[in-house]
Amino acid sequence: MRKGILTLVAGLIAGLLAQVLYYSSFKPCQDETLECHLAWIQDYLSLSSDQYELVVAMHRDHQPIIGQLEQQIRQLEIRLAALEEERIENDHIDFIAFYSYLQEKVDLDKTRDTSTQSFLTQVGEIMNSDQKERFKELINEFKTSPAEGS
Repeated sequence: MRKGILTLVAGLIAGLLAQVLYYSSFKPCQDETLECHLAWIQDYLSLSSDQYELVVAMHRDHQPIIGQLEQQIRQLEIRLAALEEERIENDHIDFIAFYSYLQEKVDLDKTRDTSTQSFLTQVGEIMNSDQKERFKELINEFKTSPAEGS
């Protein structure tokens, strides 16, 4: 489940802003601060100051959703750990509880994907056609590259 949190965070923050695309090939930032990555995005996509401010505001507005999803992931991790502990201690698997866990995880994954797509669409709407094309390329590259730390 730890990988789930990393995926969510990477997907919503790094992926949404495409801040770590091509990271293996070159490091856009020497430090790992959000400000550095946002500045790199501004340079890479040639965003105007107004566009950049809108992206920063969109990201700030999206933070509560990210926080809520992270909390739900933590709760699912706790449930899975409890199920695993029961399996180990009692040599028993509660299939109904495990099925419920899996359903909630699938629903959470759908919510995350919908939220991510909505955010990407909103960010893309403030860009001109050239910027939007580069942004789509970054997102596609991120989707096809292996997750860092896997």
